Amino acid sequence: MQAWITLLTQPDYLLGVKTLHQSLRDTQTRYPLVVMVTQNIDQATRSALADAGCLVRDVAPLAPTAGVVENYAHAHFAEVWTKLCAWNLTEFSRLVLLDADMLVVKNMDELMDLPLPPGWIAACHACRCNPNHIVSYPADWAPANCHYTYGDGGDDAAVPRGLAPYFNSGTVVLTPDREIFADLLTRLAAITDLSAFPFPEQDLLNHYFRGRWQPLSYQYNALKTLSVHHRNLWDCRRVKNIHFILAKPWKYDLSLPETLQDPYYALMKRWWQTAGALKNSLG
Repeated sequence: MQAWITLLTQPDYLLGVKTLHQSLRDTQTRYPLVVMVTQNIDQATRSALADAGCLVRDVAPLAPTAGVVENYAHAHFAEVWTKLCAWNLTEFSRLVLLDADMLVVKNMDELMDLPLPPGWIAACHACRCNPNHIVSYPADWAPANCHYTYGDGGDDAAVPRGLAPYFNSGTVVLTPDREIFADLLTRLAAITDLSAFPFPEQDLLNHYFRGRWQPLSYQYNALKTLSVHHRNLWDCRRVKNIHFILAKPWKYDLSLPETLQDPYYALMKRWWQTAGALKNSLG
């Protein structure tokens, strides 16, 4: 069985999950959405997700050892390690892991049949420009070190020699495998210093799958920032999945006058066109 999969650990992200699910349905996907949930999600929400057609799977939260996590500077990322549980769901032969802050705008079922060598994944390059100058990002994140400065991430022919590949974990095509899952847990337990993990599970996965990941075109994980900072790359006719990194659309008020000046206003409005009718459907 093949499926899309996402993670829900906090009620704040529920509208994101609902909107992701509706967007997949709107694109006539043939595959269900699996929602991994932790103990923070109540039974009423789980039942409502199941009634809407999602496959709900309970998973235990994952994190490095308690002492390490308590000193973590990026508390807002503390629960994303649990995304690794996707590798443990071996009832599925193929999963495509999607972040809950995504909106699918074109059918991308072809990812379910993408050939992958055993033990490999497929993902899209991250944008490493750091256009917002976020101080916690790695010091070498600059346009000269970003794959999207040179191409769309699916073809590295024009990328300068020596530029290390690095993917964004918002979209990951994977084959569940309990041996890989156990290995990931071992790697996770061995972490004693999180300073090398500004993007928690994303950094771990980049280390683990180094040399074992297939680049996808940005269209499967179109970071909203690409529409502004890589305008020559962004093509609405190609984009299949918009990723609302940083400020989340469900916290974005379209009615405020200042939002009209926001460079992401049109994308946020597109998300709300799907989300608006769903906002109250799960209580």
